[in-house]
Amino acid sequence: MSTAEAYPSRRDPAEALPQGLEARLVVLAETVARLEARVAALEGAVPEQPAASPRPIPCTAVSDPMVPAPGLPSAVRLMGLIGRTCLILGGATFIRALVDAGTIHRGWGVALGLAYAIIWALLAARAKHPLDSAFHALASILIAYPLIVESTARFGILEPVLAALLLFTVTGIHGVVAWRRDLQPIIWTATLASILSGFAMMSARRSIEPFLAVSLLLGATTLWVTYGRRWQSLRWPTALASDLGVVILTSLAAWPGGIPEAYRGITPGRTVVFALALVLIYLGSFAVRMLQRRRVVNAFEVAQSILVLLLGFGGALRVSLISGSGAGLLGAGVSLAGLGCYATAFPFRDDQEETHANFIFFLFFGLVFLLLGVLVLLPLPGAGALGSVLGLAAMLLALQSRRAVFIIQSALYLGTGALASGFAAWSLRAFLAPTGPDASLPWSAALSLVLLALAFTAFLWRRAPGLVSARVRPLVLCLGAAVAAGLGALAIWICCHAFSTGAVDPSLLAAVRTGVLSALIISLAWFGRRAPDLELKWLVYPVMIITALKFLFEDLAVGRPLTLFLGFMCYGATLMLAPRLLKNPTPSDRDRNANDHMPEVHP
Repeated sequence: MSTAEAYPSRRDPAEALPQGLEARLVVLAETVARLEARVAALEGAVPEQPAASPRPIPCTAVSDPMVPAPGLPSAVRLMGLIGRTCLILGGATFIRALVDAGTIHRGWGVALGLAYAIIWALLAARAKHPLDSAFHALASILIAYPLIVESTARFGILEPVLAALLLFTVTGIHGVVAWRRDLQPIIWTATLASILSGFAMMSARRSIEPFLAVSLLLGATTLWVTYGRRWQSLRWPTALASDLGVVILTSLAAWPGGIPEAYRGITPGRTVVFALALVLIYLGSFAVRMLQRRRVVNAFEVAQSILVLLLGFGGALRVSLISGSGAGLLGAGVSLAGLGCYATAFPFRDDQEETHANFIFFLFFGLVFLLLGVLVLLPLPGAGALGSVLGLAAMLLALQSRRAVFIIQSALYLGTGALASGFAAWSLRAFLAPTGPDASLPWSAALSLVLLALAFTAFLWRRAPGLVSARVRPLVLCLGAAVAAGLGALAIWICCHAFSTGAVDPSLLAAVRTGVLSALIISLAWFGRRAPDLELKWLVYPVMIITALKFLFEDLAVGRPLTLFLGFMCYGATLMLAPRLLKNPTPSDRDRNANDHMPEVHP
């Protein structure tokens, strides 16, 4: 056979490509994948993970310092966004140039500028990437708020009411965009810009009410939008702006010498409405939300409630008293607010752990509002009598429910009643005035003393074990001291008028006071033995020292032999009996049996 007839041998398909060429193709594919990832990173997109290679790459890729870390925009992209923002601001500047040149009327220029800012805010809401949305919204903020302030404060194109409406509208648009795209820096920037713009226009145009209305609406909206979700710290600046606006308005309305000439548009009636609106918006929102969600009161709610009470109601009361009108309506409204706080508190009365703080919170705000309303509506004697009635009712409720918080409420009501009725001042004059009580006990003071004595007696008779805690004991001791002072003052007045026909003899007055204090010391020692949980024994020796000093500086100075004899006898008997009564104090059988069967006391 010749060589021309020889055919070449067939090659196996698996060996169609040489192995060296196949390895080069794999390396080339991996290189292309790395280049695609780098390009994607430079464009700001998240690079896709390359497909798993069929065989490991023999060499490791070196990290490029120009590639940004995952999640951070590159310097090129940031510069591009800043440049785009500059172009947007340049468009707004061009509109301003047309207005300054007279090509466009100023009113139409303001409308065109606001429309331009709103368009970019809407484009921010539709942007694909959050960073694009943030820069578009920032550009819109930088255009809108300075435009509104300048058009209102400098050129006077916009009236205060229209400027306030536009300010609230623009803030609402920016807030919606920031909320939808989760842009917290944008919502903070828009909110602070709105607050500062409002105060700037308020000062420049001498118009308080429109921009205060914007602050109240913004505060209420922020409060409800951020409830239970996110950005809850945003409530603080809006609430403080509302508080400051009310302070400015009420201060101008109650300005000494009348409302300043530049603010003649302010009226006392509208000022009271704005001040009470601050109270209603926040306290009403707190109450509704707590009842809906059964959530615990937080630090913001406590702080803002105190502020609206002091600034809102306090400012409204001040304006009403100075203007001489609306005090009755204000007192009625505040009294109803107090009853509403009590009604809000009682749904939380059975919660011992989670929402018990809400019960305490609304109870004390109910007490404050109700007392303020009573003091505004009624004259002092009538308010004192009603306060004492409320104190007795609170004490009976405390003994029935075995809650220490109602004892605190009772003490506050009874103390207010004693001060307002004149009972406290009359008792002090009986013990300290050189001539003793110069008049009989007024009817309101007598009623306050009777109710105070009934409340203290009911507590001593029906108290439960553990009800006299460390925070309650000082209040109970104050109630007992008030009862003892009132009864002693009444005894001084009766004795002085029984043994003296004309002016009160100073020596007789001194002897009677010594006898009353001696009786008080013996009573304290006896009650300290019968009721050791009140720890009255700690008051016996201080009162004995006070009586001894009083005897030295008053009785010996003005006393006669007969009155000194009576004083020595009273104080000597006290020194003999009081230590014996204090020796080995033991509770009575009734108290021991009651302690074994009384249920648990709740705070």
